[in-house]
Amino acid sequence: MTTDMLEQARDLQQNLASHGIRAKLIGGLAIALRCPGMQDHGLSRDYHDIDICARSRDAKAMDAAMAKLGLEPHQHFNAMNYGRQMMFSNPATGMHVDVFLDVLRMCQELKFSDRLDIDGHWSLPVCDLALSKLQIVQLTDKDKTDLLALFLEYEPTPASEEGLNVTRIAEVCRANWGWWQSSVTTLEACRAHAPACLSPAAAKEAEARIDAVSAAIDAAPKTARWKARARIGTRTKWYELPEETQPA
Repeated sequence: MTTDMLEQARDLQQNLASHGIRAKLIGGLAIALRCPGMQDHGLSRDYHDIDICARSRDAKAMDAAMAKLGLEPHQHFNAMNYGRQMMFSNPATGMHVDVFLDVLRMCQELKFSDRLDIDGHWSLPVCDLALSKLQIVQLTDKDKTDLLALFLEYEPTPASEEGLNVTRIAEVCRANWGWWQSSVTTLEACRAHAPACLSPAAAKEAEARIDAVSAAIDAAPKTARWKARARIGTRTKWYELPEETQPA
């Protein structure tokens, strides 16, 4: 099932590209495509939906392309979230696709419209996949699994997309205290989870890389806005809980 879903996700991205739509995968399937070593570490899991990032200016073209692929729009949802998010499904095959436009809106907001042309891979860059998971407040084991896979597959690489671009992660967290709070909490949870699902050697490697990401976030000079919000701390909610869909 997982292999079939990975192929479907890759084919979907390539089909959208053939229609002139710049779209990249996000979510668990994107991480699986970026982390071929997941199975070796016992981190493989099942996937149920395909999540895509695209630009809002391509929304109309997205409708036409999805129709040619046999995917029907969720009319009410798409109308209610016009320019922000779209949903499609194929009643015959059961394929379900969530499309996020310009910004991933979950517990925090992650702008990605300028990240779709970073490289030729089917998914968003590695650091953006990490950020999509780091901002989750109600973290599940599958979220921790996905993050650990990224930490094991990629070394922290300051200002470089060759690995896990910690400069990008630190920039996001230093400008927004809510992002910082969610990210450092999630990193701590992943570090605690590593020994339970990885070999001692793999857990040690993952923990070292988590520590490197945490150090980069801590070292980044914080903005005046960050410092003002930090004074309030957790007394006021710093996140939103997604109601409909989020990358799986």
